[in-house]
Amino acid sequence: MAKVKLFFQKLYKNIIMAIKTPNRKQKTIYFNLLRTLSAVIIALIITCMILIFASDKPFSAIKALLFSPFKSKFWIGEIFRGFVPLVFAGVAASIMLKCGQFNMIGEGSFYIGGLVGALVAIYLPVSSFLAVIIACIAAILITALFGLIPALLKAKLNVSEFVVSLMLNFIILWVGMYFLQTYFRDEASGDIATRIIPYSNRFSILVPGTYLSTGIIVALIIVILAGIFLYKTKFGYMIRVTGNNLDFAKYSGLPVVSTIVFSQLIGSSIAGLGGAVEILGGIDGRFSWKALPGFGFDGFIVAILAGNNPVLVPLAALFLSYLRTGAVLMSLDTDIASEFIQIIQALIIIIVAGQAFMRKLRNRVLNKKEKSIAMEEVKI
Repeated sequence: MAKVKLFFQKLYKNIIMAIKTPNRKQKTIYFNLLRTLSAVIIALIITCMILIFASDKPFSAIKALLFSPFKSKFWIGEIFRGFVPLVFAGVAASIMLKCGQFNMIGEGSFYIGGLVGALVAIYLPVSSFLAVIIACIAAILITALFGLIPALLKAKLNVSEFVVSLMLNFIILWVGMYFLQTYFRDEASGDIATRIIPYSNRFSILVPGTYLSTGIIVALIIVILAGIFLYKTKFGYMIRVTGNNLDFAKYSGLPVVSTIVFSQLIGSSIAGLGGAVEILGGIDGRFSWKALPGFGFDGFIVAILAGNNPVLVPLAALFLSYLRTGAVLMSLDTDIASEFIQIIQALIIIIVAGQAFMRKLRNRVLNKKEKSIAMEEVKI
């Protein structure tokens, strides 16, 4: 007991020292956290003001939005269930954005990853957790192939990865729908969906009385691996340098082309894994998506809130999932629709983006001022 107590005392002392005497890196992290937190608080204040005018019972709506998610174990489980796909999407977007790639392939990757994961789990002649692992690996490999298309076009021909990935998402959707409806549809279901995935080939329920599956463990492992990869490996360093300054990376002799391709492949693969985990741990027990799920777009919201740091993605994902669960309960208990959450998300993004814009504008003005002062000194 004495050793354990001493360990926690040292840990507490180190944390306090880090807070009191932060280095430059720690100061940047604290600043980003404070900036995001202030954006969230301002957005929530504006939201409450809107609810006062939009609802006949504004205080009931605010109470439902902010406190209803904690009213039972089931709804807390729903927060964490919604948290899982947001983590995958956020980590995928963060890695691509760190390399300066605004790639939307995560949307299509979620779809095709879910479809491939379901089909492998259904038709693979294996009935155990091994089938889940194989299904997830298959989803990663297939989505990596699709992610290679915008990555190569960007790296080799400088074609906008944003435009290519947006168009590719709908190609993936309709190709997937064709195969689903033509070859893999369960005629007995009365819907465009696959057969039921065997229970032994799914992620099991983690908390009884909820729909939260063990897929959350995979999501947290991905966060840890992404943090190690991005901040503790050579490839992660190349991604960060390329994203911070492409010209500097080129002149430093870094393999810029392969780095751009690699970052997008990783992002696409993580999103594909997220799609497989979502389907294999889902409520329906089958693949029945007839439209893009929207998680790829959500990933950029999470990444913006997390400052493109995969390690902070779980906090951003948990907060967003909490708000969405609150919005659902608010729509059930009051006269406000659940789509109201879109207003909150938009406000947060606008405020965070506005702060980033003002910071860049301030730096640009200061740099011009420093250059003019230097020129005057040279003339003198």
